[in-house]
Amino acid sequence: MRLPTGDGKVTIMDIARAAGVSKSTVSLVLNNSELVKPETAAKVKLAAESIGYVYNRSAASLRQGTSNVVAMVVNDLTNSFFVELLIGAERRLLESGFITLLSHTGEDIPLQEQVLNSMREQKAAGLILCPALSTPPGLTRTLKSWKLPFVTVMRPLEGEDSDFIGCDNYEGIKLATQHLIDLGHQKIAFIGRNRINSVSVVRQDGYEHCLLNNGFSINPSWIVESKISMAGGKEAMKQLLQLSDRPTAVVCYNDLIATGVLSEIGEQGLIAGKDIAVVGSDGVANTAFTNPPLTTVALQSHKVGELASQILLNRLKDPAAPFTHTLLKPELIIRKSCGAGG
Repeated sequence: MRLPTGDGKVTIMDIARAAGVSKSTVSLVLNNSELVKPETAAKVKLAAESIGYVYNRSAASLRQGTSNVVAMVVNDLTNSFFVELLIGAERRLLESGFITLLSHTGEDIPLQEQVLNSMREQKAAGLILCPALSTPPGLTRTLKSWKLPFVTVMRPLEGEDSDFIGCDNYEGIKLATQHLIDLGHQKIAFIGRNRINSVSVVRQDGYEHCLLNNGFSINPSWIVESKISMAGGKEAMKQLLQLSDRPTAVVCYNDLIATGVLSEIGEQGLIAGKDIAVVGSDGVANTAFTNPPLTTVALQSHKVGELASQILLNRLKDPAAPFTHTLLKPELIIRKSCGAGG
């Protein structure tokens, strides 16, 4: 096999000579075209590898106006739910020849704007977005004007229609609340109230409607605001335990908050699952190892990520297709943190 000469850089022409095919065939193979027979593509790739060819993605992006990079912009990577979602999304994209470029906004709107502009400059092929809190409705129109295919995850964007995948948060928290009622609890609190967080609003609605449907009234003192963190859950639980008429069970906005709740219950000399029942939401993997193991509403984070990638891939293939809105069905995973009766 004749090796390249000159400056040592391997060119498409070198690969064509090594594989015994035309330059245009090599170009099609390197761009993952389906127009080339599999056996020919395999021969070209083997030849390229044998002579040390490295595909210049940056140059290709400049020529084509796009890349094989999908941007993933996530609002909170301190939450294991989004880490698990990312893993699911990345796996599906890799299967289709895309790599992911990840950025964490920390619920910061100016940072989100900066990141999205940067992703546009990098000529990302598409975007998977978990929007920051209070994202303005105009973002949908902006992304469409950029001709950037995108799908939003967990929090739908307001404004114009677009692809979205999330979970049925309303039904999930109804499941959790109904489980506590079925155990005999009549004093059930909700931790995680946040009226600017659309997911929190829906989850609180599920909690309240379940209580009302079972003939219970809403006690405002048992609905507590909280930062979406373990520290926030710990502080909120401390407030509830100071009440003269304190609840016997707690539904938490998510598993992060619930983990903080379990910590505070233990520090107060109480036993979760015996003195107070606790339910989380999201179903992240580490909830099986809290003390006690946490009852939680599983929202299939890996599957959300995989389907988000598939929706985006479908959009890349058919930009004019109707937009899709998908809500996955939640599942209650019962563990020892709900062992207490009412």
